[in-house]
Amino acid sequence: MKLLQIPDGLKTKALEIADELGDVVISYESCYGACDIKEDEAKRLGCDKIIHYGHSKMIDTDIPVEYVEHREKYDPTNALKKLDIKFDKIGLISAVQFLDSLKVAKKVLGERAVIGGQVLGCDVSNAEKIAMNVDCFLFIGSGKFHAIGVALKTGKPVYILNVERDRIEEVDVRLFEKQKIAAQVLARDAKVFGILVSTKPGQMNIKLAKEIKEKLKPKKSYILSMDEIKPEKLLGIKVDAYINTACPRIAIENRTDFKKPILNPDEL
Repeated sequence: MKLLQIPDGLKTKALEIADELGDVVISYESCYGACDIKEDEAKRLGCDKIIHYGHSKMIDTDIPVEYVEHREKYDPTNALKKLDIKFDKIGLISAVQFLDSLKVAKKVLGERAVIGGQVLGCDVSNAEKIAMNVDCFLFIGSGKFHAIGVALKTGKPVYILNVERDRIEEVDVRLFEKQKIAAQVLARDAKVFGILVSTKPGQMNIKLAKEIKEKLKPKKSYILSMDEIKPEKLLGIKVDAYINTACPRIAIENRTDFKKPILNPDEL
């Protein structure tokens, strides 16, 4: 018996995928990426293997995991013909679903384009590798999290070729920068910190949490662990600020959901 994990965006196709794979248990817990492997769930169900659909490998696990990358066919040609970007050199990046579109985009843009490859919300190293050789980035995909991560890490202008709307949009991170600065200012006066640790295999960083706890001395801090970090789980906890060691998205896109300032480690 195998445990099938599917991203939330593909859950409507879960039964079709299960028919193709055969003897599986379909996990209907939220799946946030390759960082979110449900080892404990698989063990409790007596499964000897996990089929993780839609993402590429990120971590090693005790239970064997078969990663099935999900690729979407998308031709960016029409959208790129309307491209109105003033920059000379454009770095091409994408999530795993639309990696095949990068080569097509390169053919259309010619010498202007430099292929960076796949980026994740928590890992934009492929963009950072080519940042010195490009003036801006073009992310092919849906959603903004990956593109926001690239913009914040590289400081370069980032555009999204929105595959759902077949159009190019500019990413504006000024609001996120302001929210970060506000959180940093508020956290300066904090006397007690809550250091947040996720138990998701690809997000868990207890070593970093211990290092942060040591650096915060003589201020008081507590390490708080949970599977999924949500603001409602922290209600009533008597701390002045939080440090997030899990997915950086929590303290970037969802920062204002928390009642107290929350920072990622690099912002601390």
